[in-house]
Amino acid sequence: MNKLLHTALQTGLSLTSIWLGLTTAASALPGQSVDEAEAWMQAHPTLRALPRERLSIRRNDTPSRRYTFHGSVFGPGGGSSQGLMLRERSGEPIIVRSEKFTLVDIISGVSVPRLEDALRTIYGAEVYADYRRSQSVLAYSPSRLEDRGTQRAARSQLYEGDLYAYVIEVLPNPDGTIHTGAVSVMVKEDIPAFKTALNRQETRRQTLERPEEPFIAPVEGRARRLLRELNRRRNNTDVSDAE
Repeated sequence: MNKLLHTALQTGLSLTSIWLGLTTAASALPGQSVDEAEAWMQAHPTLRALPRERLSIRRNDTPSRRYTFHGSVFGPGGGSSQGLMLRERSGEPIIVRSEKFTLVDIISGVSVPRLEDALRTIYGAEVYADYRRSQSVLAYSPSRLEDRGTQRAARSQLYEGDLYAYVIEVLPNPDGTIHTGAVSVMVKEDIPAFKTALNRQETRRQTLERPEEPFIAPVEGRARRLLRELNRRRNNTDVSDAE
């Protein structure tokens, strides 16, 4: 009975720190070994992972409020299990390349500032400061094409800091309220692979949802303006030919 009470108290304290933004210090981060990450998660006053939970935990405060934390040996863009096996056989240490936590709050909702407070709570002041100094690399939406531009469209932003890369995600409900959000922290070297994976997913989505329309990979800045101008000229040419 005392053991159950102690476990419940620990879980309650960890959830309180997540929701109230009580800052702790990080000692294991993406780029370190799986063993180091697991030890950090078990010792962390907020996460308090059990040995059997390894790199994934799930905590419920109430049925309407919960969070999850997951570390992965792959970046957010995915990876090859074959490559992982080759590294294991060569004796190369297997590292955690990305970590992601998700907050769900049906009553009070989830906002970007709340996600940022949770980032500071879990990773401490140094990583939080790196995030605050980071530069936006890409804004995108993983939602269906028909939902984009509406209040129900999911919104994600990729940032690059001096230490790590960060992805902030908010997932609105159909009515526009936001009860779910997530933050990913990953090694900076995985940014190109992550962007490539996003483009691949977009290609697949365009093919499935709008098979009659050719997909044009997202471009930025001057190239995007040039592309719009070329499309405008092509459309004008088509009209003239038709006449």
